[in-house]
Formats: sequence, structure tokens, C-alpha cells
Amino acid sequence: MKEVTILPRALSLLLKETNGDAIRLYLYYLSKGETEAEGAMHSLNLTREGYAAAYAELMSLELLPKEKRVLDEAPASYTREEIARITREDPEFHELVLFSERRLGHMASVSEVQTLLNIYHWQGLPCSVIMLLVGYCADQAVKQNRRLTMGSIRSTANKWINQNIDTPDKADQYLRVLENQSHYLEQVTRMLHITAVTPSVDAYIREWADKKMDIALVERAADISAMRFGSINIRYMNGILRGWFEKGYFTLEAVEANEGKRDPAPAFRPKREQSAAPSQGETDAIRKAREFYEKKQREQQK
Repeated sequence: MKEVTILPRALSLLLKETNGDAIRLYLYYLSKGETEAEGAMHSLNLTREGYAAAYAELMSLELLPKEKRVLDEAPASYTREEIARITREDPEFHELVLFSERRLGHMASVSEVQTLLNIYHWQGLPCSVIMLLVGYCADQAVKQNRRLTMGSIRSTANKWINQNIDTPDKADQYLRVLENQSHYLEQVTRMLHITAVTPSVDAYIREWADKKMDIALVERAADISAMRFGSINIRYMNGILRGWFEKGYFTLEAVEANEGKRDPAPAFRPKREQSAAPSQGETDAIRKAREFYEKKQREQQK
């Protein structure tokens, strides 16, 4: 019999583990170096549901190697009786179904429950992760003014699995990153007067968010672009910001400290769609602002 070694961290986690099948599957993994489903189920006398639950538990504890859970075999097909039994016997899955129904706004159909069951059993995502995923998909549907569908949940699950987002901590961290990116995207598009965000523009701005480029720095890049082209050029701005990033400049203060202050650039203004001439109201506003400024200058000189 092959001798196996259990690392202290794994031993500590296994001593707290209440799922006996998960412990047996981990020992099987140590002895075989793999967790191939059919072999493990045969050797450990596990049902498909028991294997999937044990595998998901070990993945949530990060005791198995990270891998893309894209399986060659077709997803399992469950009868109504099997779905009812699993829902009845597995409290976590039952709670997942109820949670999903609340976000979907209707009682889940047999095919919808089977989709959740395949994500859980066949693809191996823990129920807690799937709940975070369903909540995220529901929030996105509201923002985009569309109906939440099980198809979007399934496609998002495939994406998360391929990115190894397979524990509650990883899912929470990933959602925080997306939330920060979305907030940054809103700030930048509002500042630059962008009303329609194309996929390429979205990708550029999210990259700036990931690099933690200060909003004031993005505004400076927009001013430089406006002075050169008369309008914003996102690709040109990206080149400017990338150069600053490579130099380690993430704030306007860092740029000015290392490259010197420039003459104040005019704040970016979107091109007029019709006439470039200012309206009478704008002319009056500019005149009054200039008169106020000149008055202040005279008072300071006295």
C-alpha cells in the first residue's frame, strides 16, 4: 500500500470536517494522485451525488489542485423523482433553489432546477458560491433592464469555473473587484461625457481601474487628448496612462512632481453636435464670470 503524507494545514481542516465522504475522497486523491470521478466512485462506493458533494467540499477547502472544471462527459440528467429526493435530502441545495426562485421571480421549473443541480453536482460549485453567482446575475439583469434567466446563470457559472472562482472567498473578492470597476467606469464616463460605452472603451476603463489610476490623472489625459485632437481619443489616452503606469505614476501629484507642472489645460468639453458658436446664454455667463474675476483681481491689488 502506498504511503501518503498529510500536510499540517490539510490535517487541521480534515479534523474539523463532518463529511466523511470528503475525507475518504481526499485520502483517495493522496494515494492515486487524481480524483477521476468513475474510479473514485467505484473504489469508495459513492453515488454520483455523494462524489459531487465530497468533491465540492474539498474544492471549497482548497485541498484539491485548481483546475478548469470543463468535463468531457455530458451533464447528468435527473428524473423528477431524483430532483425531489436531492432537494429534500440536501438542505443547502434546497435553500439554493428557494433563493434562486426569489431572484427569478417565479417557481423554478424542472429544467431550471436541473441546471442548478448540474452546476452544483456535475460542475462542482458549492451552493454558497452559486447563491453569490445568482445574486450577481440578478443585479446585472436589473441594471440592464432585462429579465433574469437560467441561461445567464449557466453561462456565468461556466465563466466562473474557468476562472477558478470556486470558493465563497474567491467569489466575494471577484464581486468586489467588479463593483469597484463599475463605480470607476461610472465616474470616468460621466466625467468624459460618454453616453454609449462600447466594449473596447469598457475594457480600457476597467484596465485603468485595475491599475488604480487616479480619476484626476484620467482627466489630465483627457485634456491632453482634447488639446491634440479636439476631442477625446480613448486609445491615445490609454497610451498616455500606460506610460505613466510603467513609470509608477498613479496620481496627478506624482506626474507633476516628476514631470513638472504643465500650463493649465482647458477642461475637456465634448464637441457640439451642431454649432460650435456659444449661445447667447453662455456668452452672458462667460462675460459675468470674467467681470467677477476681474473685480476680485482689483480688490486683491488694493
